Amino acid sequence: MSDMVNAALVSDELAHEDGDAFSPPEDFFSRMGRHACEAIMVGLVLMMGAEMVVRSLFGWSIQFSNEIGGYALVAMTFLSMASGQLEHAYHRVHFVEHRLGPVGQARLRLGFDLATFVVTLVLLAEFVRFEWITWESGDVAATSLMTPLWVPRFFMPLGMLLLAWALLATLFGDWRRLQAARQGAHHA
Repeated sequence: MSDMVNAALVSDELAHEDGDAFSPPEDFFSRMGRHACEAIMVGLVLMMGAEMVVRSLFGWSIQFSNEIGGYALVAMTFLSMASGQLEHAYHRVHFVEHRLGPVGQARLRLGFDLATFVVTLVLLAEFVRFEWITWESGDVAATSLMTPLWVPRFFMPLGMLLLAWALLATLFGDWRRLQAARQGAHHA
């Protein structure tokens, strides 16, 4: 019974298996990315509703809904990554972590997050290069809207930049977790 009471007293973040006192909270930039995704989702629902009404009543389609929907999905995918990182939305391999002690778990988290940060930086650099090439070439979509392709592609480097920022905060927390685990191992 007391375990249930103690679990109820722990905050939502700390109650999550992946969150602890060293986990950074969702910051302003990640929150803004999440809010942008929420607004885009509302826009998508409204657009799909309008498409269904127009198809049902008039038998024709809003031609650009598929194009805008695709751009919206790209934007939501990339803008949500930082918030997902800080809110512990990604999968972890707990059966490996649980076999390690506190220092091993802290090292594993730090190593994995460091590798993720490196990959994120590589992707950020490539997406910036890709965006620059798209901007310079003046490519447009081969659709009736003729959307300049740099517009939807802009969300890829922006999302990677937000994720890199979130990973920096995560790495700082990982480092503090490792230091605390080492101190705990020395005092035990």
